[in-house]
Amino acid sequence: MTSSLGNFSLWVTLFFSISQFFFSRKKNQLKFVTISANGLFIASFISFFLLMYAHVISDFSLVNVFQNSHTTKPLIYKISGVWGNHEGSMLLWILVLTLFNFFIYKLYNDKNSTFIFKTLEIQSLITTGFIVFTIFTSNPFKKMISVAENGLGFNPILQDPALAIHPPLLYIGYVGFSAAFSMSVATLSLNKNESFYWYNYMKPFVLAAWTFLSIGIALGSLWAYYELGWGGWWFWDPVENASFMPWLLGTALLHSLIIADKRRSLQAWVLLLAILTFLLSVIGTFLVRSGILTSVHTFALDPSRGIYILVFTALLGGYSLILFASKSKIYFSNNYFSFFSKEGAILINNIFMVVICSTVFLGTIYPLLIEALTDNKISVGEPYYNSTVVPIILPAILIMGVGPLLSWEKENISKVIKKILPSAIFTLMLSVLFFSIYKIYSLIAIAGVSLAFWIITNNLIIIYKKRFNYSIGMIISHLGVGLLILGVTGSSVWQIEKISKMKINDEIKINNYNIIFKKISEIKGPNYLALKGSFFVYNSKKKLITTLNPENRFYPITGNFTSEASIHTNISRDLYIVLGKGNINNGWTVRVYYNPLVIWIWIGALIIFLGGIASTVQNIKKIPK
Repeated sequence: MTSSLGNFSLWVTLFFSISQFFFSRKKNQLKFVTISANGLFIASFISFFLLMYAHVISDFSLVNVFQNSHTTKPLIYKISGVWGNHEGSMLLWILVLTLFNFFIYKLYNDKNSTFIFKTLEIQSLITTGFIVFTIFTSNPFKKMISVAENGLGFNPILQDPALAIHPPLLYIGYVGFSAAFSMSVATLSLNKNESFYWYNYMKPFVLAAWTFLSIGIALGSLWAYYELGWGGWWFWDPVENASFMPWLLGTALLHSLIIADKRRSLQAWVLLLAILTFLLSVIGTFLVRSGILTSVHTFALDPSRGIYILVFTALLGGYSLILFASKSKIYFSNNYFSFFSKEGAILINNIFMVVICSTVFLGTIYPLLIEALTDNKISVGEPYYNSTVVPIILPAILIMGVGPLLSWEKENISKVIKKILPSAIFTLMLSVLFFSIYKIYSLIAIAGVSLAFWIITNNLIIIYKKRFNYSIGMIISHLGVGLLILGVTGSSVWQIEKISKMKINDEIKINNYNIIFKKISEIKGPNYLALKGSFFVYNSKKKLITTLNPENRFYPITGNFTSEASIHTNISRDLYIVLGKGNINNGWTVRVYYNPLVIWIWIGALIIFLGGIASTVQNIKKIPK
């Protein structure tokens, strides 16, 4: 029954998507466009709800439920298991597409009818492409030939609260850029005499997409930090890069929209960035779902499915870029920017973001091309990115700190120096104080910490003086970036790692802490068995400050082993322990990490998110009525 209803609702979703495409191409069809936009969202919501219901009740008559669930799985992971697989995640992707489509439709009025109808036409074209892909290659409502008594279970490392909400947030980011893409194409399709403030419509969608993509990436990084047990939070994994690249271009797009709004400049550049950002989002989808990458993040599927996405991306890209090449001339302006102005700072940082994105794209795609052409596998890892991305991102951060202090008009150097002098003094004072505590010096440490305080002090001074050339939300987000950079620098430069074979009552020292392995015990979880270690942590005064309990888990249903790190956190550092393989006679391999300031990465990301939400709400109110 669930299979039949689910398939029916999917086909109804396709019907409404196609009908919206055709009705939005004609004038005076508001009634039918209204029916299509509402029907599209309702039908996709029903499809998604039906699959969620099937997972919750463990309906093993569906292949998707059988392959990704089990009766012993906790309820929260039954729900998150809906989008923890390829077929279900595509249904979520479609639901988010139709939700953004509905929001676009709600912007309609008599003054913007041509623009909104064209945007809905492109949005329905994108939606139709993904629905067709889902129905014919990735149908989540496919029935089992014979119904099994139980399912195969769910990847244990994905059974985690952070990863339960990571994909929906990430998809809001990915899919949100589809609205910017559609609006860009719609703008390029307008007649020359149709003067229109299209950027005021685009900006809230870009803000929402960028904000949710930011927190989605952060949650994925947090999950990797405490779940994968390697002590780090970023690996330059190709799938991590797949979300990072549209974030970089989205950052450039967001700041360019500020200039388009304030100065009516960079409009052609904004239109191009809107196109490229969404295309990178779809390319990321291809990388995850094509099976060409080996990663814990991928769905590792039949490459033929990836070919569909690649062809679809090529068609979208070809159409939009040809349209841009032929119609963008009217959006070019002859305005020249001074380096010492807000426009100049944003434009230069735009260039940096594009160069960084291109560098990451090359490092991600090049190994795949080499393997495809020569059948030789090469690896592009952390050394490449550290030597190419870091030197580019440092000056970008420096300019980011200055930009909010500058005016829109050209300023002479003396005025600029006068504006930045207070924050420069505070930055120097804070940096000296910081390094008097953390006495390990290196060029990258000094640069990272100084730039973090540079951004923080600049934005605090703006708040103190109430000079909000940017929105308060953007100032908050910039503060979050400063705190994030501080956490990134501290955890990267001053991390200490120790690996040791430990028996009961053995002791290991790291930084100013003594850690004693007290006992090992067997425990039984809801769907796993585990060995749990108990480690007593003492400070330099021999005072017990915490007990850490890392686990080795075994999931009988899937036959998987996982390591669960145990972490003690305060504002200055993390103590991080992973229990490896071993036995009572020979001891266990134990990895201990001292990670300074890592919590500020997550605090910074949360502040960025809150600032982004505030800016989104503020810009929604500015949409022309």
